[in-house]
Amino acid sequence: MPASKDRLLWSQVPPPIQAEVEVVMGAPVVAARNCPGGFSPGLASRLTDAGGGRLFVKAIDANVWPHGAEIYRSEARVAAALPASVPAPRLVRSVDIGGWVILMFEDIDGDEPTRPWQRADLDRVVAAAGALAKTLTPSPIALKADHPRLGGWAELAADEQCFAQLPAASEWAARNVARLIELEAEGLAAARGPSLVHCDLYPFNTLLTADRVVFVDWPHARLGASAIDLITLLSSAAADGIDPEPYVTVAAPEVGPETIDAILAAHAGFLLAGGLSPAWPGLEAIPMAMRQLGLGAVRWLEHRVTG
Repeated sequence: MPASKDRLLWSQVPPPIQAEVEVVMGAPVVAARNCPGGFSPGLASRLTDAGGGRLFVKAIDANVWPHGAEIYRSEARVAAALPASVPAPRLVRSVDIGGWVILMFEDIDGDEPTRPWQRADLDRVVAAAGALAKTLTPSPIALKADHPRLGGWAELAADEQCFAQLPAASEWAARNVARLIELEAEGLAAARGPSLVHCDLYPFNTLLTADRVVFVDWPHARLGASAIDLITLLSSAAADGIDPEPYVTVAAPEVGPETIDAILAAHAGFLLAGGLSPAWPGLEAIPMAMRQLGLGAVRWLEHRVTG
């Protein structure tokens, strides 16, 4: 899944914003390596200063990308509150200045899992996600309990242009959209819970080091049922042609099949509603990725409910 084609380079960041970063680093930046994954049009770069210090820095122009800037601000709030027990990069500093939002994190010496998923990597990440769910139940921080990243079948069905594309994407979903609307309503209820949930737990938000699995990018975190993250993660496996069922049995044996079906339906609805909607200029990679992941989720759900 490609990243944004227009991602900012360090050399394109205005000098006053560069200076803010270099003050925190304590020395001039001498090397910048842009990260290939992700979808934000802002800067996402591993910076090295003249003294050998490193930071991972994200920066975005709020005047050009106001929605993206709000996501960065949300990420800063969540990252600042995460306890050290969470396998996530530590936030070093966030700055909101001159119309720019800048986030500075410790640089994790790791890489995203190879796609398509390799089973050894998937085994590691599923195990880490299971441990994460236990660490984050109950949530160690206060968060909203809404779920804006679940649900979408009703909206898709009401949008003639989007719905017209559905049969070509999934004939089964088009035939069963009324049932999917009912099922995702059950899923929104089942998604309530006391856990801190990442709500965007995909391979492009995961880093593998020699001995750790680190989960990055937490702006969408919410209170909810911990099964949301497992379902999100395994939908990416389904999109790569891997059967998620053995992982569900091992990672979440206490979660009933009806709950899995309902949350999966709500998850698939969010993805396909976004994946069949027109893309914002400069962000075309986002609906492309949502469509691919959504079709994986739908195939998984179809297999579960039809046998």
